[in-house]
Amino acid sequence: MLVGAVAVTLLLLSGRIMVSSRAQTLPISAAPGFEINVFADPANVPDFGTAAFSGPVSMAFDSRGRLFVGTGGAKVLILLDNNEDGRADQVKTFATGLPQPFGLEFRANGDLYATSNVVAQGGANGVGRVVRLRDLNGDDIADDTRILVDGLPSEGDHQTTRLKFGPDGKLFVGQGSSTDAGMPAPGRPGERLYNASILRIDDVDNPSISVFATGVRNPFGMGIDPASGQLFVTEIASGEYTDMPDTSAPDGIDWVIQGGKYGFPGCEGVPDPANASCAGVTGPMLLFPRHLTPTSIAFYTGPQAGDSRNQMLVTLNKHLAGTGGDLHRFVLSGNAVTGFQATEVTPLLADFGVIDPNDGPVETAIDPISGDIYVARFDPVHHFDPNEHHHFIYRIHRTGSDGLPFIGRPQPSAIKAGSTGVTIALVVRHVRPGAVVFDLTDNVALATRQGSSRFELVADLPPSALSAERTIALEVRNADGGRSNGQSFAVTKGDPMPPPDKTPQITSMFVYKKKRANVIDQLMAGMNARKFRLVVTGTDFDSGAQLLVNNTALELDSATATELIGQITNSMVAAPGDLAVQVRNSTGKTSNTLKLTVSP
Repeated sequence: MLVGAVAVTLLLLSGRIMVSSRAQTLPISAAPGFEINVFADPANVPDFGTAAFSGPVSMAFDSRGRLFVGTGGAKVLILLDNNEDGRADQVKTFATGLPQPFGLEFRANGDLYATSNVVAQGGANGVGRVVRLRDLNGDDIADDTRILVDGLPSEGDHQTTRLKFGPDGKLFVGQGSSTDAGMPAPGRPGERLYNASILRIDDVDNPSISVFATGVRNPFGMGIDPASGQLFVTEIASGEYTDMPDTSAPDGIDWVIQGGKYGFPGCEGVPDPANASCAGVTGPMLLFPRHLTPTSIAFYTGPQAGDSRNQMLVTLNKHLAGTGGDLHRFVLSGNAVTGFQATEVTPLLADFGVIDPNDGPVETAIDPISGDIYVARFDPVHHFDPNEHHHFIYRIHRTGSDGLPFIGRPQPSAIKAGSTGVTIALVVRHVRPGAVVFDLTDNVALATRQGSSRFELVADLPPSALSAERTIALEVRNADGGRSNGQSFAVTKGDPMPPPDKTPQITSMFVYKKKRANVIDQLMAGMNARKFRLVVTGTDFDSGAQLLVNNTALELDSATATELIGQITNSMVAAPGDLAVQVRNSTGKTSNTLKLTVSP
């Protein structure tokens, strides 16, 4: 059974393992050329220290490089490092009431998707769900929660776990088995439809669920290879490391294809031709020693990856017989026609100093802006002192990378040749005062200014740079000489790709008076709004975008691809009520709607 999966019935282990103890750990370490530090722990994230099961179980980054963390305490937190010292210094609670949120995944439009397992009365697990979370008013609190799929069979040994969007926008969902090895214990549920399967939602806007593949006992780790677009899932075999004799199959990694059969129950590990249950079964692509419990799969991407780009990163949860409790890396070879093979790269990427076999890493996520690797560690062992729980998140990065700026993809990333100039916005890391966006193609610094926060730079590409079809190479340069990774901006002969009719999205908004620092917390009916400005941030605002309040366009003070600032009028706040705020691009595509309340 998977202790690292945090399923309540598994963590308790019938009282055999989870006894009170003093916390045990060894020093952490990273491979040569990398550094590691504790990004979050109970000292700076108090939620992690409230109980044995309150630590981090899932993670995902949004497009702005902000880390969202699902906890065993039924919350989704946002952990921010505002001073960029490698430690979280601000914690926001994005959502509550999401028990066992083992999967978090952002859609390209900014919506957050989560799995949740509703615990029934008496401590038994109830039903699994897939949930969509939206923040409509930009206050970093989810205020629109929709259950897309309900009633998944999660009251058994394993739950509804990870979820990942494929390159085609379809959402994969992992659903664990009800039993340990196929036979239910007395009073426990047996295997049913959807158990031990990879499920798929083809259209999350009109959700219905189908079975993509079967026979995957506990798909707790899941990743999409960016090179091939193929799905890989962890295989955690049945049995316990305390079983005597131990006849369990090895753990592993499956390459999962539509209609595939992966052996559970009856044919775990390497298929045996003499076993009738193994007919048509595909064995694991990669094997691990039994009970080490692979819990996450991520692919190394981002500006720090270098010659390690697209390596498969796998956490092994348990530390047994001197191995496990660490982060391994593999090079994938092959293709979707001939199959895939995995070759391990040594030394392993990180060792988390794990001693207790029920305390170890459970999730991996990579910052899309900086390329830093984050690993969550979950420690459900009952310690005498709750503060001793190793509910940690580690940050792993290349040596020296903290001294370099990093930039994300510019927004917008393309424009039609002959345009009369464009303002671009870049999400940034480690930029210093005086940093400029530099056009490498023309060898010229662009007019640069800070955007909506210290983590955004805004720059202007002049008409002369846009006169003909070409690609412009961009980077950010700090005043101390530090140079960022490169990004590109396309000047296209025709309409750019992605198409110009891409729908804008609003992520946040606020109102200020005279100066940006003078934020208005509450609009009151009858206020003099002459000097009020509405600031809306988001993505894919085109050069002719309008800021609408109740379908009336505001006069704009400034406009970029990610921010619009408009002038509020007295008539808009003359009476109490809710104002509908939207962005409409020049193509007519209109964003999601946020509500701005005018109080009596």
